[in-house]
Amino acid sequence: MNSQIKHLKKVPVWKTILGIIIALLSLYFVFSGVLFGIVPIAYSVLLLQTKGTEINLENKTYRKIYAILGLSFGKWQPLPETEYVSIFATTETTKVWASSANANVKDDIYMINIFHNTNQKIEVCTAYSRKEAFDIGSNIAYALNIDLLDATENRNFKWMNRDLYIKTGKTVYVD
Repeated sequence: MNSQIKHLKKVPVWKTILGIIIALLSLYFVFSGVLFGIVPIAYSVLLLQTKGTEINLENKTYRKIYAILGLSFGKWQPLPETEYVSIFATTETTKVWASSANANVKDDIYMINIFHNTNQKIEVCTAYSRKEAFDIGSNIAYALNIDLLDATENRNFKWMNRDLYIKTGKTVYVD
């Protein structure tokens, strides 16, 4: 089994393409002697960056990471004594601007968290589908040898059989 668990929020393809184009144009301007070319590089970094969590099971450490084009940055911290992995359903609201109009776009998302010290949490990542969330959560719970909690329904939290989910992909609840 891999001793590293790393989850990064995916950067949309259009952001990656736009970020690389802006970075290349900025570098071209800088090397052509136009110092203004430095400013758009910051915008390309904003487009290309992503966040996530990396857990080192061998050293029992974790870190919140910021990544850009595969390079990850973050400070390692000791992993506390973990109790369970929780998968929580919520919505993410994004404000979209177009000309003089704006709109709020809502997406259903699933937060994967590791809980320790009764109510302290480490936010591992966000998933955009139920299956992806349970795949990630069950694998983390298995790797850390802790329980898995389905908290996707409001006020109806249920403990899952993580091993059976990993083997069959079927959700089975335990008492």
